[in-house]
Amino acid sequence: MGSAVIRRDKPSVLVVRGREDVTRLLSQTPLFFAYRGPHGDWFKEVAERHAESAEWHLLPPAESKAATRRELLTGGFIRLRDTVVVDQSRCIWCGLCAKSCPASAFEYVEGKTLRVKYEVCIDCGLCNAVCPVAAVKMPSLPDGYLADLIKTAPGPLKFICDYAFQDGEEEGVRVKCIAAVPRQYLYLAAARHGEARAHCFRGETCPLWPAVERWGAGLRREGEDFVAQAERSPLQPGDRWHTWMLGAAVGMPVGVVKVAEGCTLCGACVNVCPTNALTLRGHELRLTPALCVACGLCVDKCPEKVMTVELAPVPNPYETKTLFRDQPARCRLCGRELPYTESMARRVAQRLRESRLPSDHVYLCEECRLKSSPA
Repeated sequence: MGSAVIRRDKPSVLVVRGREDVTRLLSQTPLFFAYRGPHGDWFKEVAERHAESAEWHLLPPAESKAATRRELLTGGFIRLRDTVVVDQSRCIWCGLCAKSCPASAFEYVEGKTLRVKYEVCIDCGLCNAVCPVAAVKMPSLPDGYLADLIKTAPGPLKFICDYAFQDGEEEGVRVKCIAAVPRQYLYLAAARHGEARAHCFRGETCPLWPAVERWGAGLRREGEDFVAQAERSPLQPGDRWHTWMLGAAVGMPVGVVKVAEGCTLCGACVNVCPTNALTLRGHELRLTPALCVACGLCVDKCPEKVMTVELAPVPNPYETKTLFRDQPARCRLCGRELPYTESMARRVAQRLRESRLPSDHVYLCEECRLKSSPA
């Protein structure tokens, strides 16, 4: 080991020269930040600023095991699990954590509380990467730490997973799994030096590969490296959501919503959009791509099932675009504008006819309905 002070009462900061046994380290310290490479002084300065405030006390205990006499004397058997925790106060109920989890380890308790089922969680951290507001977070990978690394890195930043840290020779900043790194930070790191990398040591043979594969979709592969590239930019990363918005500016894929024929502008999608990416203005449905995290709530909620969403790079992501435009329905007798769209009127009339119910009143204003009603 290179420069390292193992702390038992708080997270440790380690700069190593060779391979390190992650399990052994976690039996000696509650959490650790580690790096292997030529810029140890830089890393120590950054990591020590964040080790003190890391929320390691929120972590669940690791699986218990029989303790040796030495461990009982040193306290080394008391281990915490390097995994994710939930900050319920931040949750916007987008559902991305649950949808992305390869182990189905999230559940909603009474529809009000998000809970991690640690008994099935595989600790990949993908939920941390996809959460847009840090409601799910990984104490060993705090956002401020990532932002600081990016701002001060002396060269292109590279993240290496635990298997690389333990069994390989790759140099870089240690993370539990590269799938835990929010991709907006990877893109902002790329914008500083032209590219940034994340190294998955075992590749397709890794037990966490299902998470890595989902996380890495759209990134270039070079051997076991996932590579993000961006034009150089002075943009400075900040908190999770702020950095998402900046990532969109340097080419990071954002949500692209498409609406097919059949939309009635009912507004259900707008009502459930957790980031206000979708808006209704007059008789137009609009999207601001930089705000869209592709959570899919709009797709799930759409009663007409005419919406799709995917992640893709978007030119001018801050520009609000019209997805669907309609005209107001008008009273067929007096021509007065009705309080719903032509598409909505057609849809309602169709459903009434399918149910063998009268439908003429759909195209009448309230005054004309009264006039045309039998005395």
